[in-house]
Amino acid sequence: MMQEKIKPPLVPTRQLYLLAGFVLVFTVGYIVGFVVPGQNVPPKQFPVIHAMTSQADDSFAACTVPLAGGTEGFFILDFLTGDISGGVINPMTSTFGATFRHNVLNDLGFQPGEGKNPKFLLVAGQVEMRRGRTPMAPAVLYVTDGASGTTAAYGIPYSSQRGAVGGVAVPLVLLDVAQPRGGESQ
Repeated sequence: MMQEKIKPPLVPTRQLYLLAGFVLVFTVGYIVGFVVPGQNVPPKQFPVIHAMTSQADDSFAACTVPLAGGTEGFFILDFLTGDISGGVINPMTSTFGATFRHNVLNDLGFQPGEGKNPKFLLVAGQVEMRRGRTPMAPAVLYVTDGASGTTAAYGIPYSSQRGAVGGVAVPLVLLDVAQPRGGESQ
């Protein structure tokens, strides 16, 4: 009798069963993930966050503030002159369009020549204001004298209908002044 040689299988049986098991688990997971009701719900939407930033050194303070219609304002306060100036980028021209300017020294109670080396804080906040005919951005700039703590709040005349168009610098609107060391509001 002649003995025939048995050829080994191309793929060992153990590996074949392992591969079939992986395919089966993947298929069942796929079906459960897409067929089971409630699994195709889109993820929860997160709230929109508006970031405001502030930074200062020995001579200047700068901040950004969201205005209206997705625009953002940039403001810088010069400690030496007391001038706060700002602008809004015009999305059509990619240049500063609307500009703002105001001197804060008088509002904070400085007399001419009094402040030799003043230090200030500049921060922005959000508030919905309804003031007469002048449309105001939903934002406020707060300027604080580092020596006395006196704080002036300024409104920003801006509307999304007018947009960030260039022209003459618009003055900020003094809203109120607070004096924390025993003083009264002006």
